[in-house]
Amino acid sequence: MDVTSIAWRTDLALLTASGSTVQDLGTHLLVTTPDNPEYHWGNFLLLRRPPLPGGAREAMGVFDSWFRDARYRAIAIDNQTIDGGVETAEFEQAGMDRDVSEVLAAERLLAPSRPNVEAGFRPLTSDEWDKWVDLDLATYAGQDPRYTRTFVEGRARQEKRLVEAGLGRRWGAFVDGRLAASAAAYDTGRGIFRFQSIVTHPRRRRQGLSSTLLHLMTERALTEGASTFVTVADPAGPAIGIYRALGLRTVETVTELNQNLPGEIA
Repeated sequence: MDVTSIAWRTDLALLTASGSTVQDLGTHLLVTTPDNPEYHWGNFLLLRRPPLPGGAREAMGVFDSWFRDARYRAIAIDNQTIDGGVETAEFEQAGMDRDVSEVLAAERLLAPSRPNVEAGFRPLTSDEWDKWVDLDLATYAGQDPRYTRTFVEGRARQEKRLVEAGLGRRWGAFVDGRLAASAAAYDTGRGIFRFQSIVTHPRRRRQGLSSTLLHLMTERALTEGASTFVTVADPAGPAIGIYRALGLRTVETVTELNQNLPGEIA
């Protein structure tokens, strides 16, 4: 399947490798993750291009026909622009929210200016995935209603499959025996590694944990065939400054449209 955006190419590669299904239906790709229906960006449509004028409602109807039981809509547009210039006004007028994220990449990460020298940094063992689930929930559950234990445990199952397939590892930063930060990077093909779920416990921020962790894990990945590292970030969020300080640079933007649907779909 021909996908323009490096963000969506790497995303789809990991989704497919971890158990999701991607069907090429011509004008759009249908992505489904049957064992984790709460995962919005594991159950969505990826449009090849923005619809023609008047076509947004049709695209939303296509989503509804595929995901009849969903209480949300999630539609993305495959584009490769640096400025987020994708026309989505019709979707927004129909009630969908537009999110534009920056896609950053680098062949190698710079060493952090203030590395953390107190924590222990290493890959998670097979019996430590519940610690990552707890960390993710502690960080995001209060901010996003989608962050249920069922949802995060489903993500953990998918990542375990990537690890078992030899595509990468999830790492952790441990402070006083507790998981304080975590990140993963997985090979999507041709040495292009995609970061996944980079998270630091709210009480452990500003201690250099994430930057030190990312640098150490990517140095290891380089010895195992990595050639490029890719991540996606909120341009207004705090993490993007950390990524840029490590040498990651914006190469494109991605546009996502989402909508919560309380009650029945009309």
